[in-house]
Amino acid sequence: MTVTQSTPAAGALAVPAPAWFISDLHLTAEMPRTLASFERVLERAAQGSRALFILGDFFEFWVGDEEADSPFAAQVAAMLRQLASRGVQVYLMHGNRDFLLGQRFARAAGAALLPDPTVIECADQRVVLSHGDMLCTDDERYMKFRRWTRKRWVQRAFLSLPLTLRLR
Repeated sequence: MTVTQSTPAAGALAVPAPAWFISDLHLTAEMPRTLASFERVLERAAQGSRALFILGDFFEFWVGDEEADSPFAAQVAAMLRQLASRGVQVYLMHGNRDFLLGQRFARAAGAALLPDPTVIECADQRVVLSHGDMLCTDDERYMKFRRWTRKRWVQRAFLSLPLTLRLR
């Protein structure tokens, strides 16, 4: 699933209703109860939604799409792919902890990555979706960190390090 950049000037992404929205799950293998709760949400979403938006910080951290090969990430991707196979559109947006989540995981999950912010139209409503960390403008240290870590060359340099080092 491919999604193009969405801005108010470019128009909204049309989304079937009902749509569900979640964020900040901070999934990690060390918190199996959170994963079990998420699995129950997906079971309900399969019956009651047409679209699921995951608006950032889906994982506690994500240091590159090689993580998609881990048993935990593969399990989560399979859960999302199963939801997508049942006709629910799945969308992912980066958060401040998983901004390196990439196309490899999105493809494995049957999901589309969305830019932050994204404008959607659902149930005759235009809605702006954002993880929201870009609005933390009073936190100057974080905003400086965010500006640096979103630079493509900084990300490429970081991603060129061995996974074991990035995980530390």
